[in-house]
Amino acid sequence: METRPYFVFGDLLANVLAGMLVALVSCLIFGPSWNMFIAMIFGMAIGMVLSMFVAFPMAAFFGAMEVMVPVMTTGMVTGMVVSMSAAMGPVAAGRAVWLGVLCGVGTLTACYVANAFIRGRASRWTS
Repeated sequence: METRPYFVFGDLLANVLAGMLVALVSCLIFGPSWNMFIAMIFGMAIGMVLSMFVAFPMAAFFGAMEVMVPVMTTGMVTGMVVSMSAAMGPVAAGRAVWLGVLCGVGTLTACYVANAFIRGRASRWTS
């Protein structure tokens, strides 16, 4: 993954936007009448589909794989977290969007850490 500020900011922006979009739609669709497990599965699927609408335009500016992997993961995680929260009790739109932002930043951080770990191990295996 890139470490130049332009690309890091682009990754952050893409993940936050995807998290916000998926969270808002998830809080509007799911409610306490949903079974938590079913809501999680549908939330993950909806998150994957909605995050594509963020990933494709951002990929033109910041690279396809660099954006697609964290954004799709953000969509899945946010969809699962917000839909399960909404299945437990009503979730306000502002709270859902905040959860989406946190999921986006957390997922991006996890992707950067995993990438650094894998690259470090790969250099030991190939040298």
